[in-house]
Amino acid sequence: MSDPQTAAALPAAPDLRSHDIHPMDPRRGQNLSPKFAALLCWLLDLPPMTKPAIVSVAVSGDCVFAATAEDCSFNLLLGSWQDCVSNLRGWGEACGVPDDAIDAMIETVRIGGNPADAGIYNAAESPVHRHCAH
Repeated sequence: MSDPQTAAALPAAPDLRSHDIHPMDPRRGQNLSPKFAALLCWLLDLPPMTKPAIVSVAVSGDCVFAATAEDCSFNLLLGSWQDCVSNLRGWGEACGVPDDAIDAMIETVRIGGNPADAGIYNAAESPVHRHCAH
């Protein structure tokens, strides 16, 4: 399985200064890893900005795994759970996102989707959140 690689920004993407863009949008961070950008796209329900796109996540023990549009078998290791939490907290704080919204995002990753507070996300619905057909 290939790691997510940064893809060209989609032409329909909103202007980064727009109020319609989520503060944690990965396009705001020039040094984010492709894996973290792919996780943010999935988490924030944004159109994919990496190939392959993450379609679901699973936390097992201390590891975060992803299923991608290319392979739905959850065999892409994103990293440790502690690093995931630390990265989400750090990026959220750098973007000025309230702690409760960051906590909801962390919970979303922990349970593999279905955010506890879907109202905190303002991105248009994305096809990335489709589930793998088994």
